[in-house]
Amino acid sequence: MFLTGITLVALEDVVRLDKSAIMLILASVMWTYHAASKHPTKSHEGHEHLSNELGKGLVDVGSVILFLLPAMALVESVDHMGGFAGITNYLVKRTRDKPGRLMPMICFLAFFLSSLIDNLTATIVCVKILQRVVPHRQQWRHSCGGLVVVSANAGGAWSPIGDVTTTMLWIQHKVSTIGIVQWLFLPSFVAAVIPLFGIWWQASRDCNSQESEQKSEEAMLPTTRATSVVLGVGITCILAVPLVKMVTGLPPYLGMMMALGIFWLVTEIAGLHEDGEHGKTGVPAALHKVDLSSLLFFIGVLMAVSTLESAGVLSRYALFMQRVCPEPTKLAAILGVSSAVVDNVPLVQASIEMFEEPMDAPLWQLVALAAGTGGSMLAVGSVAGVTLMGLEGVGFLWYTKKISLWALLGFGLALGTYQLQSLFM
Repeated sequence: MFLTGITLVALEDVVRLDKSAIMLILASVMWTYHAASKHPTKSHEGHEHLSNELGKGLVDVGSVILFLLPAMALVESVDHMGGFAGITNYLVKRTRDKPGRLMPMICFLAFFLSSLIDNLTATIVCVKILQRVVPHRQQWRHSCGGLVVVSANAGGAWSPIGDVTTTMLWIQHKVSTIGIVQWLFLPSFVAAVIPLFGIWWQASRDCNSQESEQKSEEAMLPTTRATSVVLGVGITCILAVPLVKMVTGLPPYLGMMMALGIFWLVTEIAGLHEDGEHGKTGVPAALHKVDLSSLLFFIGVLMAVSTLESAGVLSRYALFMQRVCPEPTKLAAILGVSSAVVDNVPLVQASIEMFEEPMDAPLWQLVALAAGTGGSMLAVGSVAGVTLMGLEGVGFLWYTKKISLWALLGFGLALGTYQLQSLFM
């Protein structure tokens, strides 16, 4: 059922069915089919078991959605109030004569930003900036957006707070902060830079630079002291999210909810809000621009994957990987490729439960690298990729054709870089 749904999403442009509707129906049907095996209407034990599984699935999915909704609202609010005007104008000035410069600049921004906050928020910020800088060149923007996904996932792999899987390994004392930065920075950098050259060459060949130069003049936005303050407050609130998580141990969605609330309150008190539609101003006006269909698509994907976890499909697959490839590098390679199709979180959790390697063992570092970068190979392989599909309307087939090969090349060279690095360190 899951593979059928993913195939329909991949053929969205052919079958002309919205991917959000497909994933919502898929998740509901998968859970219904799984529930039937428990006989919840006839068996009290089956009812309790199903309720526990649904509760766990709702906690996992809800934590992502509760993080994603305020994150999208915060970034949309900063954009609505003109906070990205300064960054937009800077990028436009730097790329006016050479439009191709935009791609490496957005690549490095996503790579380092995701290590400071996380790959999901970094993707939202970079996609919003791209929509301002190149509003009229959809193909070029989509190529830059695909590179953002690859770079953000790579950037999150070498930081303990950059990706949910590295955070899991860090919290459970499988990797240390110094160890993961020392061993995974260079391989992660390779996983981002190698696809940069490939996607850059491919997009430059497909797109017309003259059109980019013409449209750059239209992208200039007015900047004031208020817009600079809005950007400063917004970035400060976003950077506070991982700090709250590290200091208090609270889940990230609570920090993001607090960040949105503080930003909302500060902009209201300081009178930094802008007029919007429906008679609303500031954050309430920006909330009308949040794409709810994207959130529904996320819910469908995450709920469908939670069914696979509840049915034991992912845990059995993890055991299968262990039997087939006991060697760490091969196991990490299969884990990375698998994370491009299904959620990497249950696969990493299963690895944590199966292996008893010491902290900073090569296995854990390879698991963090593979799980973080492997999801870039398909659009549905990471939350960042799903975010790009929702915010930019990027199709599954387009991503597979334009981005997947370069992401696979970067993934393979990243594993090779780690092996070479281990010979000299």
